Amino acid sequence: MPRKRIPMEMTLQELALPAGFRARAVRREDKEALALLLFAAYRGTIDDEGDSFADALQEIERTYRSEYGRFLPGCSFAIEEGEFLVSACLVSFFEPHDAPLVIFLMTRPEAKRRGLGRRLLQRSMNALLDEGYGRLTLVVTDGNEPAQRLYASMGFVPLSKSVAEGERPI
Repeated sequence: MPRKRIPMEMTLQELALPAGFRARAVRREDKEALALLLFAAYRGTIDDEGDSFADALQEIERTYRSEYGRFLPGCSFAIEEGEFLVSACLVSFFEPHDAPLVIFLMTRPEAKRRGLGRRLLQRSMNALLDEGYGRLTLVVTDGNEPAQRLYASMGFVPLSKSVAEGERPI
């Protein structure tokens, strides 16, 4: 049975990041590290569709090829700890929403509950504002309670039905 996805949106506003927060823009050479992160982050969760590492690598390659909208690497960030990426936020410009879209917000299981995803999302939001964007959208799986709580706490609301169905907002 297919999972229900909930499209959400928010109006962007400048958000202060904690002093000392360090994230870097993703790079082309991060593809394999991002695939490892994606594979680890989704494994055993409601979003786990039984994909392999090769499938995760394909997803990251699709992202870089702009198959989910024009990839915005300057608004997509990652956090490194040691030799691994522990969290990342990947964003594209998604024509059907006429706005940027969070493609993936992912954190390794051992790094969860430290606020990394929230901070990366804030960093991406600030970068999008700097680029002149006013809205941000995403799609969350119904039942992914941690993600749904995070997004609601940051001001995301359900996307208007017409936009969610592919019509451009007025």
